[in-house]
Amino acid sequence: MHSCKEIVVLNEGADLDALSAALAVQKLYPGSCLLTPRYLSKRAGEVFRDYRHLFHTTDELPERFVLILTDTRYFPESIPKETVEKVIVYDHHPTGDVENYEGKVDRVGAATTLVVEDLMERGVELTPEEATVIALGIYEDTGNFTYEGTTERDLKAASWLLYKGADLKIIRRYMLESFTKEQIDIVRRILSSIEKIYLDGREIAIATAVLEKYEPDINALLYEVKDLKEADAFFVIIEAEGKTYVFGRSQTEDIDAGNILSYFSGGGHPEAGATKLENVSASRIKNMLVNYLKGIKSQKLRVGDIMSSPPFLLSDHLSVKDALLELSERGFANAPVIDRDGNLIGIISKKSLLKLSRLYPEEPIEEFVNKDFTTLSPDSPVWEAEEVLTKFGQKLIPVVEEGVVVGVVTRLDILHRMKEDLGEVKALHKRVKIPGNIESISKEVGEIAQGLGYKAYIVGGVVRDILLGKEVWDLDFVVEGDAIELAERLASRYKVKTHPFPEFGTAHLKVGTLKLEFATARRETYSRPGAYPKVERASLKEDLVRRDFTINAMAISVNPESFGTLIDYFGGVRDLKDKIIRVLHPVSFIEDPVRILRALRFAGRLGFKCSKSTERLLKQAVNLGLLEEAPTGRIMNEIRLALREDRILEILSLYRKFKVLEHIIKGFNWTQNLEDKLVSLKKVTDWHSLEFPSERIDYGWVFLMVILSTIKPDVSMKFLQDVSAPSWVRESMESLYTTLNIIKGNLQKAERNSEIYKLLKGVHLSLLLILMSCREVQDKVKLFLERLRFVKVPPEAVREMKERGLEGRELGEEIEKLKERLMDEEKSFIMERP
Repeated sequence: MHSCKEIVVLNEGADLDALSAALAVQKLYPGSCLLTPRYLSKRAGEVFRDYRHLFHTTDELPERFVLILTDTRYFPESIPKETVEKVIVYDHHPTGDVENYEGKVDRVGAATTLVVEDLMERGVELTPEEATVIALGIYEDTGNFTYEGTTERDLKAASWLLYKGADLKIIRRYMLESFTKEQIDIVRRILSSIEKIYLDGREIAIATAVLEKYEPDINALLYEVKDLKEADAFFVIIEAEGKTYVFGRSQTEDIDAGNILSYFSGGGHPEAGATKLENVSASRIKNMLVNYLKGIKSQKLRVGDIMSSPPFLLSDHLSVKDALLELSERGFANAPVIDRDGNLIGIISKKSLLKLSRLYPEEPIEEFVNKDFTTLSPDSPVWEAEEVLTKFGQKLIPVVEEGVVVGVVTRLDILHRMKEDLGEVKALHKRVKIPGNIESISKEVGEIAQGLGYKAYIVGGVVRDILLGKEVWDLDFVVEGDAIELAERLASRYKVKTHPFPEFGTAHLKVGTLKLEFATARRETYSRPGAYPKVERASLKEDLVRRDFTINAMAISVNPESFGTLIDYFGGVRDLKDKIIRVLHPVSFIEDPVRILRALRFAGRLGFKCSKSTERLLKQAVNLGLLEEAPTGRIMNEIRLALREDRILEILSLYRKFKVLEHIIKGFNWTQNLEDKLVSLKKVTDWHSLEFPSERIDYGWVFLMVILSTIKPDVSMKFLQDVSAPSWVRESMESLYTTLNIIKGNLQKAERNSEIYKLLKGVHLSLLLILMSCREVQDKVKLFLERLRFVKVPPEAVREMKERGLEGRELGEEIEKLKERLMDEEKSFIMERP
């Protein structure tokens, strides 16, 4: 049997106050055990490592036990509630979800103080070592008794611990913080983002940062920063690893940090508060926080703010046929189903009703509803809805209040909310140098735009390439105004033809070697995942919001008064520097699943990696099968673009990592053997492009041929048709299935040069490259490509044949025979390479 009846459980990343309180609790409850913490803050981790012998720990939970929480009143997600007999809490934060508990919750500087008070009352004896470790928690959480939340009770508790032998020298050693170079760099980035707002004469500083990994121990360093320390209150927002952490400090009674962050599902006390959120960006939380502080309460933070209400509901007694008719007439894809008493029993989709209508048209729908779903309340945060829709694939969330369905939330509701949030984000503005080859034309576009009363901008991937120092020969302009009119004015100056597309508000033309495309600033909405977008006029900001990744969502103004000004709303400059692919919002891949392939193409091409949150969202979208929902034409177009990339192997490696081709090519599965073949082929194509640059072909198609060779021929040929592969690819693919292995087998047996020549003469280059990637015949194919195919019969021998009266086919056959003899007999032979 398990000997521990009381288990102390710490939060993930718990600080020194929680750990010190845990040790004090173990002195109050001598039979208790500390569940071995998986992750502590840096300082708490060091103390636990050095003084682990003071703690009674366990790695297993008993079947039933008393749960003890320190420095928190939130029930741990990792603990099954049914195993807990009762909860004991020692916490100095006023918020939490545990309602029934024993222990103490009060506003003091440190949770440890509350436990020490009980130790003092009961007369519990401590060793000097125990007193020292317990005192550390009070010293840390009160900032050595300098933070505004420090109380007289904290000082009394510390005084008693000193009386019990707490060692100030050891306390000072742990309190003197040492920071790594990485932590200091992070703090620098946070400081560079500080913005200040002033409310009723109070200064509030707000800083944000997007990191690849969260560093909880930088908080202590931030508290010492002058710009934060001297503000009446400050809030720091850090986005990392798919989560956003917010913590705040207040140094005035007018600003209650804990109450403010309770609005964001967090809490604390007036002097300090914190919250941790998922599926919500730092920039979005910052915008919400600023609006909240300014008294703008009309923000849509709760599910009730964005839900469709009243909801359309189906009764469970409706027949399949009638339910399908109801959904079709209203244009709904899904609906909640209720019983005769109004109780929610499930969700039904139009897609499933269409299938059922063929077999069970008159059966009631109650038999077929999906009962595996999540509901939310109107007070749930919007980001909880985002998580349900992106992580679990649920397409409609019933919103329930007191047992009644009061609304529904769909992916489109979330998408509209995202766009509203992003539309309020402020831009980074800075001047950049426009490359010389496009500077003149860009200025002309700006001058014409200004004359028409418009604003024009270079946008998208062109801006990215300019910032990366790459050559630019295609220019994309977005115009706040009539893009077609601007394009026609420019075309008339250069006397070139414009190709307008009025239905899309776009036009393109060519000036010299430059290709120019003009588009009216627009917003896009999608009726379903992957569908072609509905286009409407909009501002530049709205036009950039619709784009795929931060690095592609920047603009450069070309109007004379702001020529060369970079506009970056979403941190694209930062992500370019950090070599990161990041989506603009959590439902990006749901809005357009083709972005899954685009993200991997850009990551492979540029040598970037997806941010952790983007990678998580991408995996979720793939697992939800969203690639199957996207139009085949758009998927195939993206595959074609990937096949043209020089770094095709890197892109294919990412395809493998995220298992995307399995969702696009029927019956396909990656194997190590295939991976090895592609790596070998890459070496061959690199060699060929260097040795024979004039013979270069689109090598990407050759890689695709090798991939498709692993599946059934009919599926392979259908895929090539869908992807609009060139005729040489389709013809070579047929040969790959029918004759290539025969050629390979004969080639292995071939001993004479002439045999190699006869086997490979007339074989398409793509198949030769595939053969050369096979180790068994590599040298022979290389010999053919480098030498045998260029063997030339001496001119005098040809003249002699003609003098003998040979001509036409007969002459050609005789020349070939002589070539073969020369290949076999001569140590060196005449070659003629292009």
